[in-house]
Amino acid sequence: MRVGTAAALGIDAAVHAGNASAYDAVTATVSQGALFRVEAGVAAAAGLLVLVRPRRSSWVAALLIAASALAAVLVYRYVDLGSLGPLPDMYENTWQVPGKVLSAYAEGAAVVLAGLDLLVHRKPRDGTADSSGHDTQKRG
Repeated sequence: MRVGTAAALGIDAAVHAGNASAYDAVTATVSQGALFRVEAGVAAAAGLLVLVRPRRSSWVAALLIAASALAAVLVYRYVDLGSLGPLPDMYENTWQVPGKVLSAYAEGAAVVLAGLDLLVHRKPRDGTADSSGHDTQKRG
């Protein structure tokens, strides 16, 4: 699950980093291109985190980052929210943008994989966990 989650977040990061410059003109206080660069950075960091430090907090971060990115692409694809405070109007009623579908699928995969890891490796009731943050207690 670690490699799959990291790969999905890496795809998300690559698509956002690659498309960021095309969205620099979509601006309010902050540009959509800048938001894409931030998303690319946090997705890459979360992917690396689950690879090198697969603790519960790493999985929670990966889940939240992927879920927020997936929610954003779905909302801004289907709902025209207009500008929200410092955020520009990011409504884009198409899936034809290069990489948009790929990043949405990758974000969805990261949500599923991170969520599964959190379910499978739930913290034991007595607080016992190994160095990777996973349960070491035998259940029978």
